Amino acid sequence: MRLAAPGYRFFFVLAVLVAVAAMALAAKFHRNWKAANEEVALRNEMNPFAISLSKTRDREYTFIVENYGYQYRGTTGNLIDDSVLVFGAWEKHILLFLEDYTNATGTQDTAFVDVGANTGQYALFMSRRVKLVHAVEPFPPVLKNLHANIKLNSFTNIKVHEVGLGDQVGSIPFYEPVDANHGGGTFRGEGHDGKGQKLSAQLPIVTGDSLFTSADGPPIGSMKIDIEGFEEAALKGLRQTLEKYRPLVVVEVSTPPAGSIASLDHLKSLFPANYEFFVLVENQKQFISGRYEVVEFPPVAEAFFKEGGQRNLIAVSAEKSAKLPRQRPN
Repeated sequence: MRLAAPGYRFFFVLAVLVAVAAMALAAKFHRNWKAANEEVALRNEMNPFAISLSKTRDREYTFIVENYGYQYRGTTGNLIDDSVLVFGAWEKHILLFLEDYTNATGTQDTAFVDVGANTGQYALFMSRRVKLVHAVEPFPPVLKNLHANIKLNSFTNIKVHEVGLGDQVGSIPFYEPVDANHGGGTFRGEGHDGKGQKLSAQLPIVTGDSLFTSADGPPIGSMKIDIEGFEEAALKGLRQTLEKYRPLVVVEVSTPPAGSIASLDHLKSLFPANYEFFVLVENQKQFISGRYEVVEFPPVAEAFFKEGGQRNLIAVSAEKSAKLPRQRPN
């Protein structure tokens, strides 16, 4: 017995049903896509970086928060302060990396050097984790806030040096920040004209060796250098200090034209022998979670110097590299 072939009406109805289902799925996808975009836009508007840069508040205000064992006084509209207020810290992943390194190497009795201390977040954080902190900062407007934050906490183990670090002793032009990032000032005029920075004043600089090689106090176990393209000069002036103490160095490296370090070989030449180099993998969530990942720098160095920009690199002496923390546990 042969079955009758289905008529065209069956295929028509089937095609209509398929089309309706497809349209329903497309409409649902569009709603989800639109909702996701609206959420992203809202989050961007609420992001402290966006708020600071766009100046969307009706007014700015001063606040005090307590995080990680210290109090911090800040003012909204400042990129770093907004991050501290919303996330609990600025560059939280680097702070926690420094804490983990200190614990892993047992260097709690050493000194930490904060070059480009700004309003003191790194100095305040590390003061509870090491014996002494050297806070190096030349820019008067942020120095005022640095001293206020130290006084707020009654910390006695932070020594402030109101100078910049370079490869000479004297006074040179300083280009002040003009946006919400108060840490954007620099002694390096080249490559920063596009940011609209203006000459503030002649500010004092010294070599790190003149500050630290004969200084009383504990040996230097670690340091952070974030000085907007002037790191080559600072490292040259720290050569004897690096050779004497062989500390861990977290340094924000700027390639030309904003900075002057142009290759891995160039970077290596600024450190004593038997230093190894690593890089902190960058992602947006680390500002919130504090989780970090550390990988070897040489495999990605060529691409970095070719593309240009800024990266937070880690220089560690070979004798301590085995204890270098590689990631923050979940």
